[in-house]
Amino acid sequence: MCGQEGLWFHIDGAYGAVGVLDPAVEPFYRGMEAADSLALDPHKWLSVPVECGCVLVRDAQLLRDTFSLVPVYLRTEPDKGFGGLPWFSEYGFQQTRGFRALKLWLTLAGAGREGLTEIIMRHNRLAALLRDKIAADPEMDLMAAGHLSVVCFRLRPMGIADDQLDAMNKGIVDRIQSEGECFLTSTVIGGRFALRASILHYETTEEDLDVLLNAVRRGALAVG
Repeated sequence: MCGQEGLWFHIDGAYGAVGVLDPAVEPFYRGMEAADSLALDPHKWLSVPVECGCVLVRDAQLLRDTFSLVPVYLRTEPDKGFGGLPWFSEYGFQQTRGFRALKLWLTLAGAGREGLTEIIMRHNRLAALLRDKIAADPEMDLMAAGHLSVVCFRLRPMGIADDQLDAMNKGIVDRIQSEGECFLTSTVIGGRFALRASILHYETTEEDLDVLLNAVRRGALAVG
C-alpha cells in the first residue's frame, strides 16, 4: 500500500527487530526489508549500555535533504581545514554529539553475527519454555502467544474473583520490583492487567525462570 500511494514505510523495531537473526522466527519478519526506515534500540536486546538508539534509512540522501542546514560559521571547503562533508549533523536535528556508536560497534565486533544470533536464539527458547511452564500451571494465565523473548501472563489463584485479579497482580509487580531478586514490568492486554517478563540478559538460565515464577507465587501470598 505504501508503494502504491507513495507513502514512507517506517518500522518501529525498537525491541524486536534484531529477532530476525533467529532462523526459527525469521519468517515472521518477511517484508521488513521493504521498509524505507527502521528504528531499533541496541540498548534493549543487544545489551548495549543505554542510551543507544539507531535508525536505518534506505536512501540516505533523502535524510540529508530533509535535515541538512550548514550555517556560515560551519561551512568548509572540501579537503581544507576540517572540511570534508557530509557531517552527521546533516542527517538529524542534533549538531554536537558524543560518539555513542562506539559502544555498539564494540558489541558487534566482539560478538559478531554468530554470537548475537546464538544469544537471541537462546532467549527465544527460554521464553518458549517459560510460556510452557505458565500454560502447565492451573493458577496462571498466559495472556499472549508470542514468538520472541517477551512473555505476558498473570497469576489467577483458585478462589480469587475476576474483579480482584488486576489489583492482586499489580501488587505482585510492586513487590517483586522492590525485593530485587528478579524484575518484572507490566502491561494491559485486552483490558486486563498483565505481568511482563522480558528475557534479554545474556546470562539468563532456565533456573532463573523458576526463580521468577516462585517470586510471583510468593508475591501473591504477601499481597493476600
